[in-house]
Amino acid sequence: MSNELIQLIKQRRSIRRFQDKPVERELIEEIIQAGRYAPSDRNRQPWRFIIITNKEYIHDLSEKVKEELKKLLRKKINVPKELKERENKILLAAAAYAKEDHIFFDAPVLILVLTDDKLFSTESTACCAQNMMLAAYSLGIGSCWIGLANVLNLNKKYLKDIGVPEGYHIAAAIVFGYPAEEKMKLPIRKIGDIIKWID
Repeated sequence: MSNELIQLIKQRRSIRRFQDKPVERELIEEIIQAGRYAPSDRNRQPWRFIIITNKEYIHDLSEKVKEELKKLLRKKINVPKELKERENKILLAAAAYAKEDHIFFDAPVLILVLTDDKLFSTESTACCAQNMMLAAYSLGIGSCWIGLANVLNLNKKYLKDIGVPEGYHIAAAIVFGYPAEEKMKLPIRKIGDIIKWID
């Protein structure tokens, strides 16, 4: 049993190589609209959006992310538990010290989805972000949720410079653009030990 939406969900992939081509404003607005129609706790709609299409600004933000990652890697005390794993340290160091943009991948569009610190705002905003990525895929636009960009929340000055309102933080940073990579085979999804039925 399948339909168009289920096919979109199954086929969408994270894209990290983009054509050097701007995304039309109407398409960006349509993607935002899809996010706005996500479910949210008590219909609070806790999200706000900062849309960045200035490539120099995106590059500058990428450098700021790298600086915050380097600070994290240099920490000796109060180290986040994720950084105690060698594999994670290697991943962060590779991104932080790369000459190329391995943060936002030279994407033509970066959308920062903001939310407040209230109960269930993070979950609501995750639904919003997923809607946006599925809508983008349906419009021929690739996307990738950039988890590393969350380190910008560690620097209040950066948030102020970007225009994040007081009491809000970056919940999702998503890049968008026309894909420059060929469609790759979908990875096998786990099924065996992840489902438990209680009848």
